[in-house]
Amino acid sequence: MREIKDNEGRPWLVALTCASAARVKDMVAIEATEELEQPDGTTKTERRLVPFDIINTATVHKTLEVLRMNYGAIAETVHAIVLRQVEEKGLTREQFLDGFKGDALEAAARAIEEELIDFFPQRLRQVVRLMASKMDEVLTSKTAEAKASIEAAEVTTTSGTASGRPPESWASTPESGLSGSSSPLATPA
Repeated sequence: MREIKDNEGRPWLVALTCASAARVKDMVAIEATEELEQPDGTTKTERRLVPFDIINTATVHKTLEVLRMNYGAIAETVHAIVLRQVEEKGLTREQFLDGFKGDALEAAARAIEEELIDFFPQRLRQVVRLMASKMDEVLTSKTAEAKASIEAAEVTTTSGTASGRPPESWASTPESGLSGSSSPLATPA
């Protein structure tokens, strides 16, 4: 069991059990993609919503991916896990979800992941922990690559100037109001 706090400072005890996992499966849907072979031999990608079966070992890689990238699903998952606490505090689903953003969501994702690892028997726990560790390495590497790429990129506007400074023609544009050659819009009588 892990304690997290939302952005309102409210504490929540996150415990992944068979009962809380069943609530997640009943209450949270995630997007799944499936490659379907067409009669002409081509494939078509189909996207659909499926229940989030957080403890299914066959899809644990997808669970770990969701816990790193789908912040809406993270908040919905925490809500399903702590539903009894939400009800005891007299909060609606929306009030609860409004308490999660930024660092609180990150803490929630980590708490769920740690609970997920601890949920499984020892032989599976090691595998899930290794998968989580490798996903962290890949995400860290990809984030560094993206940051370097963004910092190195020179985005240009249609006038060909770098986006960090305005085009020279802006100097002749009045800061506010109409220019000398502009006329006010006609208003209906």
